[in-house]
Amino acid sequence: MTNNSIGPNKPPSAGNAGQVVKPEQKARKGFLGRLGASFQEAVQTSRGSEQSGPDLSLERDTRGAADDLALRRGKDSSPKRMVIPEGVTITGSVSSNVETEICGRVNGDVTAEGRLYLGPTGVVTGNVRAGSCKLEGLVEGKMECSQELELTRTGRLNSDTAAGRKITVAGQIYGTVTTGGAVRIVNSGKIEGNVQAKQIFIEEGAKFNGRCTMRVAAERRAPAAPSRPS
Repeated sequence: MTNNSIGPNKPPSAGNAGQVVKPEQKARKGFLGRLGASFQEAVQTSRGSEQSGPDLSLERDTRGAADDLALRRGKDSSPKRMVIPEGVTITGSVSSNVETEICGRVNGDVTAEGRLYLGPTGVVTGNVRAGSCKLEGLVEGKMECSQELELTRTGRLNSDTAAGRKITVAGQIYGTVTTGGAVRIVNSGKIEGNVQAKQIFIEEGAKFNGRCTMRVAAERRAPAAPSRPS
């Protein structure tokens, strides 16, 4: 009878199913197996995403945020200056609540709540109302400024003029000049008309043909002494 058992001194063969595996080797193989399974799952998920097409949710969110930002900027932003350039002619009234520059021509009235600048080529055929004004061009209508008016050497007014605080004349005015402050006519200035102001300064070489009325505060009268009975 043949004995098929393996003796204690005979090493097991490579294909023997009864090979002894240490516990640490089992744990290592189990960890590597789980890692390989996770890697395979990630690869399959990536392939599935590529087949279904690119994810456009992030692109849509980014585009929507950009559109919202542009819309808010459009609502919040407002023009800080209005300009009518040289060579442009506007027929009709012009109204502005910001700083305004006119170097073209306006055939009508101009109303500017802020500061108005009329360039050397600027022409306004109607009336002008502004907070303050520097005038280097021509105004045919009545001029009114709530603050100050500065008429440069090239500036010309062909009608009555009024300002709240101060009028400086280096150009030409043909009409009545009225202010609650001071009128200063420099050496190149000319006024053909009456002036009504609190103060007036006329430099040597300036021309003034008209009558000047100074605004002086009314003198206060002392109260009369009570009469004594006789």
